[in-house]
Parts: sequence; C-alpha cells; structure tokens
Amino acid sequence: MLSAAEAGVLDLVQESVVLRTADGRILWWNAAAEALYGARPARAAGRYAAELFAEETPEEDAAALAILRAEGAWAGERTRRGAGGERRCVALAWRLRRAAWGGEAILETGRDVTDARRDEAALRKSEHRYRNLFQAMAASFWELDFFPVGARLHALRKAGEIASYPAYFEARPEFVREMMRATRVIDVNEQTVTLFGRPDAPDPKAELLTTVEPFWPEASSGVFAASVVAAVSGRPSYAAETRLRAIDGREFPALFTACFPPDTMNKGTLLVGVIDLSARVAAETALAGMRAEMARAARVSMLGELTASIAHEVKQPLAAIAANAAAGIRWLDRPAPEVAEARLLTGRIADDARRAAEIIDRIRGMVTGAAPSAGPCSANAALRDAAALLEPEIRRDGARVALRLDPSDPAVAADRVQLQQVVANLALNELQAMAGRPAPRLDLAVRREGDAVAIEVADTGPGIAPDHLPRLFESFFTTRAEGMGMGLAIVRGIVETFGGSVRAANRPEGGACFTVALPAAEGPVAAAAHDAVNTIV
Repeated sequence: MLSAAEAGVLDLVQESVVLRTADGRILWWNAAAEALYGARPARAAGRYAAELFAEETPEEDAAALAILRAEGAWAGERTRRGAGGERRCVALAWRLRRAAWGGEAILETGRDVTDARRDEAALRKSEHRYRNLFQAMAASFWELDFFPVGARLHALRKAGEIASYPAYFEARPEFVREMMRATRVIDVNEQTVTLFGRPDAPDPKAELLTTVEPFWPEASSGVFAASVVAAVSGRPSYAAETRLRAIDGREFPALFTACFPPDTMNKGTLLVGVIDLSARVAAETALAGMRAEMARAARVSMLGELTASIAHEVKQPLAAIAANAAAGIRWLDRPAPEVAEARLLTGRIADDARRAAEIIDRIRGMVTGAAPSAGPCSANAALRDAAALLEPEIRRDGARVALRLDPSDPAVAADRVQLQQVVANLALNELQAMAGRPAPRLDLAVRREGDAVAIEVADTGPGIAPDHLPRLFESFFTTRAEGMGMGLAIVRGIVETFGGSVRAANRPEGGACFTVALPAAEGPVAAAAHDAVNTIV
C-alpha cells in the first residue's frame, strides 16, 4: 500500500492514479480517479477493475501484463465506464511495483482522452471529406505555400519600405515575379493535371509541384499582385478573370479565385481555384457573331421597306447633276461663253456627286455590316437626315414632323450612318403605331442631358402597354403579327456599342417617347452642321 504522505501527494495530481494487484483488484485510487470513475476510494477498494470499469479485455490485459513484466512498463488505451455511466477513452500507463506483502502491484496513471479522440476523429473525417472534394471537384484546385512571401512582405512593411502594397507592386513588376517564384505548390487535384499538366507524363502531378511563376503570363502579373494585396489586407477572398498558362505554354482565359481563412493563413498555406473560361469565351464570341448576322439580316430586311426612300434620296442628287450639267452646256454654247457660270455649276455637280456617293456608301455599310466609326457627328443632322429618308412614309401616312433642334448643334460619339438608322427605326415604329389615327405627328428633338446628348423620338399614338415596357428591347419580342421583333433590339445594340443607352416611356399627353442618350463628343462633326431651327414639316 501507499504511505499517507504518498497518498496525499497523489491526491493533488490531475491524472487518475490507481494502485491495483496483478489480477485487477483495486487497492487504492486518488481524487482524480474518483472524479473520473465516480466512486470514492473506500468503496473502490477490494473491487475488481473488470467489474468497476465494465471492461471485457482479458486477452489485451494478458498481453499488457506480459509486456509489463518484461519491460517494467506498459502504455495504451482502454474504453471504461465513466462516473456518469458513459463510455470514456482513457490513456493508461502502468508501472510494476513490489508490494509490502512481497507480491506484485501495478501503479496505474490515467488521462481521459475521450474528447481529444472525438476531435481527432472529426478532424480525420473532415480532412477525408476535404480531400475527396479537393480531388473530385470539376474546378482546378491548388494548395500553395505562401509563407515565404508573407514573411518577406511583413519584414519590408516593418522596415518602412512599403507604404502602399498596390503602389509598391506597380512600381516593381519584377518583385511580383519574385513573389510568384517564392510561392510553391504543395498539392493539386486531378482537374489541375488535366487543365495545366500533361496527363500522359510518367508522373504528371510531380511536374506541377513547383513554383506558381511558370503558370502566370507576364500580362497577368497584375491579377497575382492584386490577390496578394487582398491576402495581406485581411480580405476573406479574391476573384478575377485573367489568363493563365499550362505547362506546355498554352494560354487560356480563366476565373482565378483565392480564399484566405485565418487558420490556414497563419500557417502560410492557402487554397486557390481555377475555372477554365475557354468554352464560355468561345460561346460568347459565337453569340456575338450570331447577333451581328441577325442585325445584318434585319438591316437588309429594313432596306426593303426603305427602298422608296433610298431611291428618292439618290434620285435627288442625280437629277441635280443632270440639270446642272445641261445648264452648264448651255452657258458654254453661247456665242460668248459664260465660263464663270459654268464653273459654278460644275462645282455644284461635284457636290451632288459626292452626296450621291455618300448615300451609296451608307447603303453598302448597312448591308455588309462594316465596322462603324465613332467619330463626332451632328445629332441635329442625324434627325434631319432621318426625316428626309422617311419622307415617303411620312407623306403616305399623312403625318407631320416637328423638329426641335439644339441651337448649339451638339456632336455625339457615334457613327453617322448607324445613328440615322437608329432614328429611322424608332420613327418607323412610331409611324406604324399611329396608323389609322387622326392627325398623326412625330416629334423629333435634340437636347443636352448632363454630359450626354439626348435624341427624342415621340408620337401621338396609343402609347405602350405597361406590361410591354420591360421587354421592348428584347430580341424577337414584338406586338405586331407581321413583326420580326428585331428593330428595337438592333437599336439597343447600336446605341450600346457607342456607350449610350435607350429608354422608352409613355408621354403624359398621350403617345410613346423613345430617348437615346449618347456621350457628347468634341471636334469637327462628320456631317456639315445645319442651322438649328424649330420646324414642322
């Protein structure tokens, strides 16, 4: 047995201490054992461990005793019944002692590790789940060692060399590349091997376990620098579209994401993901091509409706050319030729010829879908030209046109021909909306709107149904049985190409109003300016 002094000291120990015989009979235990197993020392004395702890481990106990006798010590874990009757995992250590009666005694110390083992099991399960997700995800995932970069940045900041991370990185592009070379790849998933590596290589993953620098083109260094700024600034994550490079040198558009949870950042590791955007970019390019083709087809279709107007517009300069040429010949055929008059008429012929050529070029551009120019052009002139282009339709419908032009003749950053197309398309829609109504009128106006120039095309028709307003500019949406639903979609596409916007609303006095807002432009306009006057045609 233990002396009173020994028992007093062992009662102060936080671990359970049990003195037992070799066959498992309890001789004494301390206060910590009482708290763990729920029995006072006096009640535990004389009882057997198998009964008290509800253990069923005779074979394990025999093996433990053999080791104890051979080596003088044994350590292991047992599952025992705790003070509340629940099962507890206890880490044990046995030491062999000679008892006062000359027999063997075992001094056992124990520590309750139930919670620790539960936490370890949960951690293993979580790590297993994480590893499965890491490998099974369709996205590319990288586990990176960022510690050297973080340590260096911390040292530079502490030394006062870095006042602003973005400014420091921008001024030192080679330092950004150094940070890439200092960031090492710890692990990658199979999708990373497929996207960045050579799956047929003998060890395809191994050749990716290097620094991240080879996978970042020079042009993408800014995105890497921005992700580092996000990491050291305490942001939880960062995402941006960029271009990355596979191990064979192939570059592709990608969505780069990085997460910076504090627990992993403290260890210097972080997880980044990459999604290949090549398919999306190809789809967007194809969609843009389809839209361009549809717009061209719609322009060609609209040309059929505008044939009479185009013929009228081309006929005017051709008729003027013929008339001026005939008059010039008459002036030259006089007994005393009037050379000055003939020269004046010849200049007029040249002007009319240029006008005719411009009309033909405009028609060709509409048909072929030639790239528009965003040079300054007169908003006033665009309204006048559109009104002239639609004159046959206006006269056929018995409509009037009210022009309210801006006296300053503002210029907009747009293509003159396409701007005419926008106004003509809106005006045609409104003429059709007013069909059959008495005294139809188109109101065409130009006005300043902050830093933009607004062009308004309004009518005195029935207005727009409220449930149609949100969908007016959608492709293939139409309220007319014979309509294609492309006119207003084309208008929006052209206007947005030049950084503008278009909106529709109902007028308080009745009718609809379309407003095109385009950025104002400086410099000479692409068409001769007209005196701005308010007229009704």
